[in-house]
Amino acid sequence: MFKLFKKKVKRSRKIRKREKVIKHIKKVKPKIIPKVKIQKRIETKPVIEKMSEDKAFDLLKRYRIQVSPFAFCKNEKDLILSIKKIGFPCVMKVSGDIIHKTEVNGVRLNIRTEEEAKRNFNELMKIKGCKKVLVQRMITEGYEIIVGGKKDPQFGRIVALGSGGILTEFLKDVSFRVCPLSRNDAEEMFKEVKFSDLILKGFRGQKPADVNSIIEVILSVSRIMENNQNIKELDINPLFATSAKAIAADVRIILE
Repeated sequence: MFKLFKKKVKRSRKIRKREKVIKHIKKVKPKIIPKVKIQKRIETKPVIEKMSEDKAFDLLKRYRIQVSPFAFCKNEKDLILSIKKIGFPCVMKVSGDIIHKTEVNGVRLNIRTEEEAKRNFNELMKIKGCKKVLVQRMITEGYEIIVGGKKDPQFGRIVALGSGGILTEFLKDVSFRVCPLSRNDAEEMFKEVKFSDLILKGFRGQKPADVNSIIEVILSVSRIMENNQNIKELDINPLFATSAKAIAADVRIILE
């Protein structure tokens, strides 16, 4: 009997102990680890701040760089008035939040009638980023070159001279100098590029270019880069070098 009692006591102790454990478990709530939302890293492209073309052209003119006659048009009425002043043949280009016009088919050349102008105007205005259309007198003579400036992280502000047009990056016929430039620097730059012999002698019936006018544009770009510290990049492309003068047909200025 005693043995039986002992067994009961042992059993009851086990039961009580188990009950205590159960009560303790009920009181103590398990720690819940909150779910952490893992945010995907979204790589954003740096915002490029571009100077409006009307301000860019005005800046060139302030530094005595000749610009081909131009006008900006937001509607067909503006277009007709502009064409009467500029005349045919003319060039039409997209203007707005677009860095490279040729990449979006935003340049139309050799427009000779009012009907052509209207059709091209409406097509250009439909291109994404186009806010207005630039109408310019088409330059039918001269050699296409590029004169530009850039803020380089290693050398500071530099000026570049190279062959212009859409093949600039492909040909890589470019000469560089660090600002400020002297006339001697500009003359050396001209001698260093391969196309200098070509435009000095004339090519395919065209007259030799006026070297002095090209030198003056190079020096003007140097002064622009020195005096305007907010300019990160400047490209005059194309700059038409004719036998009498150098005329800027397009300009792109990127700000910091």
